[in-house]
Amino acid sequence: MIAWIIYIIVGLILFFILYLAVLGINRGVEAKKINNTEKLKNKFRSSKNISSELKKLKGLYENGTITRKEFTAAKKKLLS
Repeated sequence: MIAWIIYIIVGLILFFILYLAVLGINRGVEAKKINNTEKLKNKFRSSKNISSELKKLKGLYENGTITRKEFTAAKKKLLS
């Protein structure tokens, strides 16, 4: 009789550990999904920033504020 009680207690403990493991895995998967969507959002934002910076650089070059060499160097830095 005592052996059965011990088996049941051990079984419940193992079930609880398995439950915690599944919860941890689910949290990891959800965090990875959120991280991927944030990366995509940041990538889209950065491409907008790069294009606006390139427009500003072109305006500075056309106004004569910066030289061709400076424009080329700044453009390479932005695109790298």
